[in-house]
Amino acid sequence: MKNIRGSLILSIGFVLSSIIFSGAFVYVRSLGAQCISVKGLAEREVDATIGIWDIRFETAGEDLNQVNVQIKQQTDTVVSFLREQGFIDQHIVYGIPQLKDNAQYNTQQDKKLRYIEEMQLTVHTSDVSLLWAAVQKSQELLKKGVQLKMHWRDPVKFEFTELNKIKVAMLQEATINARTAAEQLAADAHIQLGSLRTATQGTFSISDTHIPTKKHVRIVTYVNYAIK
Repeated sequence: MKNIRGSLILSIGFVLSSIIFSGAFVYVRSLGAQCISVKGLAEREVDATIGIWDIRFETAGEDLNQVNVQIKQQTDTVVSFLREQGFIDQHIVYGIPQLKDNAQYNTQQDKKLRYIEEMQLTVHTSDVSLLWAAVQKSQELLKKGVQLKMHWRDPVKFEFTELNKIKVAMLQEATINARTAAEQLAADAHIQLGSLRTATQGTFSISDTHIPTKKHVRIVTYVNYAIK
């Protein structure tokens, strides 16, 4: 009776059914042999381990010496602010000042100030909470005369760098989910699940969540079981 039911299931073709069960995607298909192919899923929300903040600011003027003085003053103001928030010098990376002379590009009718100087400081720390708290106070820099420059991308980013610490546990979870789903599918189809044939690890993905300091980690494993 079981053999008849198994033959009927396999005769339908490549894909007979598709279900989602306990974090796994399951389907039955013919690969020249009786088998169940399973995608096991595992997901976690984790805390970011690294925070990076690019702080760009600029000043402009007709006198180059005065522009240099102003950019130095703004740099000192930003560094002082960061130290007040609890950062140490090892957290702060100084960029190279960038100077633009508008006289090389502008016509006489253009009223732009001649010199524009830009500076960037980058904060890099594993104290994610400290960084995020400082970012929330960045308006204080504007009040202190720092001319923050708009970014074409988000100046603050958080990363998760400890995947190796959770990789094994997540792979085990995904494999268990795949096995559980395969067993349920076999039971529903009144067939008996056989031995493991093949198992392939997918690619880990790390994506943003609605909370900047949190990350979403996801892994899918691909497992094939024989059908008795």
